[in-house]
Amino acid sequence: MKIYYKKKFWASLGSLVLGLALPGTCLFVGWERFDLKDGVLTVLLLLCGISGILRSLDREKSQQDRDEDRDERTRYNTYRSRALTFRVLYWVNFAILAGCIVGWGLTDQQVYIQTALPCMVLFIVGWITRIASDCYYEFKG
Repeated sequence: MKIYYKKKFWASLGSLVLGLALPGTCLFVGWERFDLKDGVLTVLLLLCGISGILRSLDREKSQQDRDEDRDERTRYNTYRSRALTFRVLYWVNFAILAGCIVGWGLTDQQVYIQTALPCMVLFIVGWITRIASDCYYEFKG
């Protein structure tokens, strides 16, 4: 048995492990916490893991998956969605930070400052990431 598409194989194996981990944790904490949504999630993870592993072991299906991953349109959509995700998270983080500052200003409670500090760190990391990526792509050509 040969693995033709290792990236798909390892991702599917991770999905399979996650699908087994959810009911596995219920062995330790008890089955009363395992409800319908956990069962549905477990079944979906197991099915996705098994189908991905089987696709990575088949030569033709692996070639189709590899061609689809290398398609320019797919890569373009992936980059656009990542950029949009970054922008949305950036502004959500800014809104939370502004809310914390307003809340602290109105009530003078320290909990708002404690909530704002991680937001400030993420905001600064976002700025640094954006500047670094702009410089990288500007000089890369």
